[in-house]
Amino acid sequence: MSRSSALMAPAMTTERLPIVDCVSPEPRARGREHGEALRLPIREKIERWQSATAADYGEAPSSFFERLLKETGFRAAIERHTPELMEEVLGIAEGAGIDPETAYAMQLMDEEWWFGRAAHDGHCSGAAIAPSGRDVTAMGQTMDLPAWHDGAQALLKLRGKNGTPSLVFTSAGMIGLMGFSGRGLGICVNTLSGLRSRPDGLPVAFVMRGALARESATDAKRFLVGVPHASGQNYLIGDRWNVFALECSAAGAREVAAQNGRILHTNHPLVSLDLRTDAAASENSKARLSSLHAELCDAQGRTVENIKAALASRREGAAISMERRPDMGQTQLMSIGAVVYEIGGAIRGWVTGGPPSAGAWRELSFG
Repeated sequence: MSRSSALMAPAMTTERLPIVDCVSPEPRARGREHGEALRLPIREKIERWQSATAADYGEAPSSFFERLLKETGFRAAIERHTPELMEEVLGIAEGAGIDPETAYAMQLMDEEWWFGRAAHDGHCSGAAIAPSGRDVTAMGQTMDLPAWHDGAQALLKLRGKNGTPSLVFTSAGMIGLMGFSGRGLGICVNTLSGLRSRPDGLPVAFVMRGALARESATDAKRFLVGVPHASGQNYLIGDRWNVFALECSAAGAREVAAQNGRILHTNHPLVSLDLRTDAAASENSKARLSSLHAELCDAQGRTVENIKAALASRREGAAISMERRPDMGQTQLMSIGAVVYEIGGAIRGWVTGGPPSAGAWRELSFG
């Protein structure tokens, strides 16, 4: 057995997916609760992460992350736009008993990829269906990451200072990957590695959580337009009135218009022209987008059940749900989870702790 395979954690399942109830509304205490509850999976993930770093970038983890933190200026953007989230990161470090710089570097997932020129071009497939007449907003996505994240999946139940709860899907030790709030605001994300990055922008994890803290999709859109973006990323946001998609990059944000009340997105830009000089079109991303269109194009495809089915699709050459194989190496991509939100008079969500094609969905509530 290779060292890569030996380090792999047992596959997460929806039934075993932990929910961490962070009771405190204070950022540092909230992070400390997260770190304490997930101390073991955080520490085990760090070992897999460091091994994957050497495999991905051909460099010792200590020197790679030293360069990443030294040669970027993300901290200034974080302190300006989301200072409470840096406090949360420090709390995670305290709760898990890890070095604060390690906890900080753990948040810079997309930024690590472009800084190190990772071999993969990112994944994640998302869909949003706008409210029409008496319909509700329905949206969801897969979260496709290197397999070393498998076993670290968790849900965070968070509370803002005004008492509003949020449910955030994450990889242990990160402040969040995607989520929805008790206000009825949902956020999905997908990497756009072909867009230009900036070393002094706001990292993706902080952008997502900063947007999720807003009152509405319109407020979240305003936040996304107003902050500098460290990484190319599409943000799909929705509430009971609107859905928006913004392709964000070093040049700012460009809005993707809905078509027939739907916004579908994978990992290539649809409207932004702020391309990296070495950007190459991803044929797999285009194939997955076509798969989403095929699953959700008819007039009946307007419910959360339709989105669940689309995210579980395994069409040959265009699989939306990426399953873990027994021989999979830790740096290969898989769907570590999926979420679907239904936002109307009531707010409901569903989650899988692994590929949506391989397990059941768990319904979520703020109760």
